[in-house]
Amino acid sequence: MSDKTDTIPAFGNKRDVAKLIGCCLRSVDHYMDRGCPHYKLGYKSVRFDMGEVRDWVKQKHKCIRGVDNER
Repeated sequence: MSDKTDTIPAFGNKRDVAKLIGCCLRSVDHYMDRGCPHYKLGYKSVRFDMGEVRDWVKQKHKCIRGVDNER
């Protein structure tokens, strides 16, 4: 049996997105304004496809690995 804490839900809310990418709720609002994929359900309800969010973050932001910083 797999550990359920390792799985990412298919859809989530702003709090789930903030937890996924390690930011605050206000940052999620800014990411939405910058094109983070989301679905509006009614007047205030917003849901995110967590896979799409992860792909968007990987596409828009550079991943820096290692400690070799050349400046």
